[in-house]
Amino acid sequence: MYPYLFPEIFGYTIPMYDLLIIIGVFLMLIYVAKRLESKDGFTKQQTNRILVLVGISLLFALFFSFILDGIFHSIKAGELEFGSINFLGGLIGGFAAFLILMKYFYKDDNKDMRQIGNTVITGVVLAHAFGRIGCFCAGCCFGIPTESYLGVIFPHGQSHTLYPDAAVYPTQLFEAIFLFILFAVLHKVKAFKNKEIQVYLIGYGVWRFLIEFIRGDDRGVLLPLFRTQYNIFPTPSQLMSLLMVLLGVYLITKHVYASKVLDK
Repeated sequence: MYPYLFPEIFGYTIPMYDLLIIIGVFLMLIYVAKRLESKDGFTKQQTNRILVLVGISLLFALFFSFILDGIFHSIKAGELEFGSINFLGGLIGGFAAFLILMKYFYKDDNKDMRQIGNTVITGVVLAHAFGRIGCFCAGCCFGIPTESYLGVIFPHGQSHTLYPDAAVYPTQLFEAIFLFILFAVLHKVKAFKNKEIQVYLIGYGVWRFLIEFIRGDDRGVLLPLFRTQYNIFPTPSQLMSLLMVLLGVYLITKHVYASKVLDK
């Protein structure tokens, strides 16, 4: 697989990774805008304000994904090493930035953050799915070597450096399929209505924790002691995934408890 859609045009090439991320973000914004207006009861002006804050939050997400991934790799290398990005780091930083921006820059009365958050996170899942297809085209985020018929050979990039001429699991496509299914579930299943954030935290957290066992790329390390001596939670993503699941369970428990209190 090659990372460019077209050959050089006017001295510039178009990476498929960039193109698919742009498509994913564009579709995310369209989805969020349509749902805010048609289902959540926001006016067009209110929706536009929220979209602007979402766009700013995406910039913060990119920054945090770069910084956190660099920290993980720097810990492993023993020296400063930056260059790649980490989705979970971007998710944490971007969503935190969005909450802060909404608190200080969205002044309308109908500021139900749980409702807005449920809509935004569903859109994020859609964008992430396209992003993972971009990862496949770029040859990053690949799996460990396999002799099964599912194996894919990437003729360039880190996979070729680590496993020359070896077929590896296309974990990017596995995750893209999962994310498209998760998007459909969050969008369509009525039982998960108003619980999209909790379902996402638990669902994606469990998925990411498990798929990390067949990831073959280098994503750095968060706790060197556990990785080298105990081999527990060997990747930063597994630790963050575990925290996501725990947070999702806590939010569901809190919601159930609050519902019982109101029923009394």
